[in-house]
Amino acid sequence: MKQEFNCFEAKFIEQMMNNHQADHNIVVIKIKPFEVDNSASILAVLASVNSQNLIGHYGLEIDFTRNGLPERKKLVMKIKPHGDDIVNMLNNLATACGLELSAIYSQFKSETGFQFTHLREQEIYKNLKPVFTPEIYGLHTDELENNYLILMEYLEDVELLNSVIQPEKWTDKHIKTALKQMAEWHFKMLKSNKQLSKSEIWKTDLPNLEYMTKLMPLWTALLQNATDKFPELYTQERCGKIQNAINTIPIWGQELNELPKTLIHNDLNPRNTCFKVKNGDLKFCAYDWELATFQIPQYDVAELLCFVLEEDRYNLRDEYVEFYRKELNQLSGLYKNDVSFKQEFFWASLNFGIHRLGMYLMAHSVSPYPFLPRVVNSFFDSIKNEKAILLD
Repeated sequence: MKQEFNCFEAKFIEQMMNNHQADHNIVVIKIKPFEVDNSASILAVLASVNSQNLIGHYGLEIDFTRNGLPERKKLVMKIKPHGDDIVNMLNNLATACGLELSAIYSQFKSETGFQFTHLREQEIYKNLKPVFTPEIYGLHTDELENNYLILMEYLEDVELLNSVIQPEKWTDKHIKTALKQMAEWHFKMLKSNKQLSKSEIWKTDLPNLEYMTKLMPLWTALLQNATDKFPELYTQERCGKIQNAINTIPIWGQELNELPKTLIHNDLNPRNTCFKVKNGDLKFCAYDWELATFQIPQYDVAELLCFVLEEDRYNLRDEYVEFYRKELNQLSGLYKNDVSFKQEFFWASLNFGIHRLGMYLMAHSVSPYPFLPRVVNSFFDSIKNEKAILLD
């Protein structure tokens, strides 16, 4: 039976809030729990099955005073699983897919980007404070007791929350708002926090050439799993194109390796985003930063567009990529060449398709995700016309 940690006690929450905002003199008076939907948090749901600790999101309506003035907030306590739990859970999924994938996956299980998920999001909220995350009210890390907590605002009265199965609701305004704000973030991280990537929690799976070359056997095994399990999605032609992309990683990966890197969200899709609305204006909000890493900025754009563009809007992909390029170049002056930018976007798309989609499809083999076939088709559309890379 799972043992409850005292994270729901008033004094503990009061301490969390005061540690985060030391000059606000917060006193917690009353806490009332309420139900929240955990279904969108795929990693938490899967990891909680075999964990002995509480994992997930818990709603808390809190009455408190701030510098003597009364307030009431609906907040969410996010209790994160340790990265080891995620790694082992994903390894179990690989085992369920069959001996061939299981044998390969187990060799790389700690290098697929999930080993430090319990610490990365904490690091970002504590030290980087992106302006478009939910408002954070407290953080708590206790590695000895294996407790990793984030106290954040409860997202209500927002647009497109958990909209992964409703891509048609992403209007042109929503997409461009997201791209504009991501350009601002990517620019900020291009020119600051260079030392962050040297920390142990970031450097073990940096998607550089060495890492990409090392994981080629895993990506081939994930591709074979997708081809065997979903031949209607991974046709012979599509499989051949991706296998050739994997085989040529030493070529295009070298080019990718030399490009400026920024801190990307690395899971930027409608499962982890919404829009706040104030006076008719949209404000993009991205959460669940546990997979963040250092990569070229086009990666987040490639992933988002694969999730929100259905077949009737594939023709708009280039327009959105160009919109983002102009926004990022206006800030940085580094992306004047639209042809080069599009090539780099293509490499980012390949990276998303080879790694993240391979991982998604491994899980999809065991527990189907209704949104995934649409995302796969959109991904293949994103690479169908590019001739500059050795795929033909």
